[in-house]
Amino acid sequence: MAGRALRPSRMRKSPVQMTKENAGIRVRTTLKPDDISDIVRYHYEYYAKNYGFNHDFGKYVQGPLTEFYERHSPDEGIWLLTNDAGLKGCIALSRVTDEQAQLRWFYVDESIRGHGFGNRLIKHLLDFAVERNYGEIILWTVDLLDDARRLYERHGFVLVEEKQSNSWGRELVEQRYLKKFRSLGG
Repeated sequence: MAGRALRPSRMRKSPVQMTKENAGIRVRTTLKPDDISDIVRYHYEYYAKNYGFNHDFGKYVQGPLTEFYERHSPDEGIWLLTNDAGLKGCIALSRVTDEQAQLRWFYVDESIRGHGFGNRLIKHLLDFAVERNYGEIILWTVDLLDDARRLYERHGFVLVEEKQSNSWGRELVEQRYLKKFRSLGG
């Protein structure tokens, strides 16, 4: 799949204009050192601008992402949306245990949203999880992200926990979602 161009989803209800930002989007499955800073920067800038998160959020993304890069585990995967303009999206599957993995660092750049790329990233991740025989996937998010929540739910993720927190400089409701492929231990 690496380097294969994606076409926008045909399932969209209204026509979306192709632009230079969403033309030629490809999926890359290798994480390069420069990608780490790009992913961290995107998360920090987007969440600071749109939700008032402070600089601690960038550190929250950078630490585990760097560890992920250093592990090079065959049981973990990353899918990066790229084009000639650079990195446009990301999703990763990080091993928690032999049976459980975690969806991490998911984003699609605002310039290419609405074309089905987020849906396709999640499908790549789910296919990989099944290939690696994970029993379930968890993900942590916050209740502010309605579009992402709807996408997760369409792919079978179920909200299993909510907790109040004061993270990244503001009051939040953190949410844990779960997608089961089978009963663990079975």
